[in-house]
Amino acid sequence: MTATLVGTAGVDPGASPSGGEATQPKSKKLKAQRRTSGAFELPVMLTLSFLVLGYAWTRRLEGDLTAETGLGYFLGIGGALAMLTLLLYPLRKRFAGLRFIGNVRNWFRIHMMLGIIGPVLIILHSNFTLGSLNSTMAFFAMLVVAGSGLIGRLFYSRIHKGLYGRRASVREYLNDMEDLKHEFDTDMPDPSWLLETLKDYETRRLTPSQDLWSNLHRTLTGPVSRYRLRRDVMRRYAQLLGRKDGPRRDRSALVKQHLDSYLHAVARAQSFALYERLFALWHLFHLPLFVILVFAAIVHVVGVHLY
Repeated sequence: MTATLVGTAGVDPGASPSGGEATQPKSKKLKAQRRTSGAFELPVMLTLSFLVLGYAWTRRLEGDLTAETGLGYFLGIGGALAMLTLLLYPLRKRFAGLRFIGNVRNWFRIHMMLGIIGPVLIILHSNFTLGSLNSTMAFFAMLVVAGSGLIGRLFYSRIHKGLYGRRASVREYLNDMEDLKHEFDTDMPDPSWLLETLKDYETRRLTPSQDLWSNLHRTLTGPVSRYRLRRDVMRRYAQLLGRKDGPRRDRSALVKQHLDSYLHAVARAQSFALYERLFALWHLFHLPLFVILVFAAIVHVVGVHLY
């Protein structure tokens, strides 16, 4: 089953940064991987953006900003330049000759940040008002592209190790699962009943499927299935503690900790194929949307300065 699941993911199952076999982290290492670099960057940027926009909204009638002159005009220029700079990331990614401008990882980080900063500057430039037809089209095109970028970020994070990390593989999550199973050997004298329960759970949740809707249904129902398994295992373990031939020490906290880490690895392996397909579909739409945005922005800028 494991080998079949890896094959359905469409990635090199043994891929790792060094080209060797995928690592086999223990539970502590698995938790450390969740604290990925840049984990707080996006939430902080979004929070600051909403605060700035909220303050600007309260003063929108004060006449502090106008799109035609002064600070409001230069905010529009800054926003347009920020959105135009977004093009450097896909160009750097596709053309090795541009490596002199920096590595792809850093440009992806810049791409993510400018994808927030640019729309904020444009909204401030507009002072929350819609003008001519071309400016309205450019404004809504920008909102659509920004929203698309946030959705793409969600898909990206599900198939990469961290927001700016390397691409993951299904085998890594399966290896995590197997490693975490061994942790139960130290938690209880006879974990055979638990290992059998986990085996049945994997059979139900990780059976390969090429059907997008089946994968989607399995992913959406995952939280309920994990809750039920956690509840049943902890209830059974509590019952064993009360038996004379059961575990002599209560290690419930460790059992729950290792079980949660195991379930996290199962969930990532289960949803990997789904998010990989969704990410590929998202790519088909995001670039054309961005091209439309650039065209609408050019029409807006030319129209404003000519008429």
